[in-house]
Amino acid sequence: MNDFPDDLFDEKKIKKAVKRGKMKTIITVIIISFLVFVVLNIANSAILANYSEKAFKQWDAYVRLSTPNGYISETVESRGLLGGVSNYEISKDFKIKSVVIERKQYSFGLLPSVLTSRYSGGKIGLKDKDWHFGYKENGWREMMFFHPNVTYQKYKDDEGQIERMHGDKIYEVALSFDRPYKPGEIFVQLPEMTWFWIDTYSSEQLNEFQQEAKENDGSSTFIREYDTLGFSINRPYISIHDLEGEYDEFLELLQMSISPDHQQAFNRMKDIKLEDVEILGAVVYGTKKEIVEILKEPMIKASSIGGVIENY
Repeated sequence: MNDFPDDLFDEKKIKKAVKRGKMKTIITVIIISFLVFVVLNIANSAILANYSEKAFKQWDAYVRLSTPNGYISETVESRGLLGGVSNYEISKDFKIKSVVIERKQYSFGLLPSVLTSRYSGGKIGLKDKDWHFGYKENGWREMMFFHPNVTYQKYKDDEGQIERMHGDKIYEVALSFDRPYKPGEIFVQLPEMTWFWIDTYSSEQLNEFQQEAKENDGSSTFIREYDTLGFSINRPYISIHDLEGEYDEFLELLQMSISPDHQQAFNRMKDIKLEDVEILGAVVYGTKKEIVEILKEPMIKASSIGGVIENY
């Protein structure tokens, strides 16, 4: 008696069964690969979304602190595997409208991209009699600041230049005071929009500033705009109470910023009450008449023009 069916060793049926098995395996692999691809993409997107949001907050805090009335107005992101690049625009509130002043980029993620940049600037203000200006991408000068506790060989005074300028314009001008002032000591009538330069410097930084002022020519010794920290108000400054909310936000931004220097500044400032804060200067926005009137105040030690826009 034959215990095996006749077609047990049928070659055609065996090939057909093997083919079906291979097809099932291929389909299974495709389905699993697709599911893994979807899951990994969802996970990658979720990871990058988290890092992207964190990076934006850190860089926006950095910009708001170190660029008077500046903020990130637009970002365009390029995302890859566990990392990406954000191209962003820095805009500045200029009393009557916002103006884009620079375009930059930063990387983010677990595997952030390596960024490279090339820059070729013009050689402006390289003679001893000229100031060594820095310029933003849109052509505006970077403002100069002078710490009142540092003795400089030379101070910037742009009052005469402003008086000679024509047309109905809005001027951005950095003011450096003759000494540090507590908020309750400022009695100058400031414009509605004012950015206050806050003393966040350590004794070591002040010693460096003083050494630079002593060793270098006066035209190259000052504090550059991006090395200053402060906050602004968009209403008339009447009393110390007008700064309470802005000062609290200032401390939050210091803690949030991408810059280690800003975080160190937070550690120095976190226990200082608003009434004990020292204001070293300000950035004001106004017409020629408004600015010149402020510049005649005895407390103004130095002045430096930043941006200029048409008044419309």
